[in-house]
Amino acid sequence: MPQAADTRTTPAYRDSPAPLYQDVIKNDAHPAPPVVTEYSETAIDCSRVPRSQYTSPDFARLELERMWPRVWQVACREEQIPEVGDCVVYESPGASVLIVRNAPDEIKAFYNSCLHRGMKLCMQDTSVQKITCPFHGFTWNLDGSLAHVPARWDFPQIEDAKFHLRDVRVGRWGGFVFINRDKNAKPLEDYLGNLPAHFASWPRDSVYLAKMIRKTINANWKTCIEGFVESYHLSGIHAQALPFGGDSSTQYDVWPGNENISRFLEPTGVQSDQYPNRLNEQQVLDAAIRVVFGRDAEVPELPEGVRARTFLAEATRQAMSAADGRDYSQLSDAEAADAMQYSVFPNFILFRSLTYPYAYRFTPVRDNPNQAVFDFFIFRPKPADGSPLPETELVELGPEDSYSGSGALPPWLGQIYDQDSTGLAMCQEGLRDGGDADVIYSSYQEVRIRHLHQTLARYVAMPPL
Repeated sequence: MPQAADTRTTPAYRDSPAPLYQDVIKNDAHPAPPVVTEYSETAIDCSRVPRSQYTSPDFARLELERMWPRVWQVACREEQIPEVGDCVVYESPGASVLIVRNAPDEIKAFYNSCLHRGMKLCMQDTSVQKITCPFHGFTWNLDGSLAHVPARWDFPQIEDAKFHLRDVRVGRWGGFVFINRDKNAKPLEDYLGNLPAHFASWPRDSVYLAKMIRKTINANWKTCIEGFVESYHLSGIHAQALPFGGDSSTQYDVWPGNENISRFLEPTGVQSDQYPNRLNEQQVLDAAIRVVFGRDAEVPELPEGVRARTFLAEATRQAMSAADGRDYSQLSDAEAADAMQYSVFPNFILFRSLTYPYAYRFTPVRDNPNQAVFDFFIFRPKPADGSPLPETELVELGPEDSYSGSGALPPWLGQIYDQDSTGLAMCQEGLRDGGDADVIYSSYQEVRIRHLHQTLARYVAMPPL
């Protein structure tokens, strides 16, 4: 007899009084689409790793030699190089890469190094007609072909047709420009697995990178990304969100055969089972609004029978429709209010949520496994009239600078990222100075971390590229 379909929406061993995510959304006023009602559970063997993987220069060197050259990485956004000749310098771990728009709809990437004596071709983002080495003036066309050699007579060994800048593979999806240094790596579309399908129906896809906040975090790049791919840390780092944050109701999805993509679906307007007191819907709404607008904020009274998340979803639809100049009135409550977060191995996070027009990238600091650069992407809708896009605003913060003090984020949101960056630095200190016991991960709420380390282990077991 054929077996019945598996209709579970959580692991069989889960034992929590908090409602399942799928139970939370099944009674939403605006129903969730199939991409949100999907659930996937995959067994991940990796339950512990040596803490040296977060602190050891030797392990960082393994990553640099074996993993980073083989993976697809987000290098920039297409709108950062809108005109022919525009260039972005991406300091990929182990290689500086020059991303160039060489034709109206063509983008190329090259190692950012002169073929003469190795000089860096570009030190910063720029716009050029040709790529010229600032040391001796060797020049290449935007497609990487040789254009000029000063005192050409003195280089008989150069064959013009072969003296092409060294290419790096380029892939494009969703306005993001990816690079990969491995000539034999599978295509980007295969690497991304089900991610493009999950974003195909997302109505907020026509956006541009309005602001990027760059901050050096005193933590390993893995410590950083792991701090964002689980909701389990709410009770410790973001306790103010427990009345409405739904950490224990968060759904974690890892798909069979998809080693590079995972996600969580974290509900808003749902009380955490870690909060000591039982709250009614009005109290949940009160807590959510006062975190955002301050303790003295006036909170509307909920009509009888209306859930806090229903109110928050509708308020978000109205506010974002006004801010974006678009109509989100038919968007589901889940897509409007909840945190729907996808990760792309190794170091990229992207949201499919109206409330979170963000993406994150975490890049190791060269020769220091205890630091990483956190690039926080903030998106805005493209102008409906097709007018030129504003330049991306870059805000650079040092390790001791705060998000809340920078003015780059609303105070309540800056506080959250300050809590994260402080907590990540404390975690890294403990990893570095706390002995040699292995790091362990929970079975479900940290399954995305286990998934990351399982994929990482496969790469570092390979020979150097």
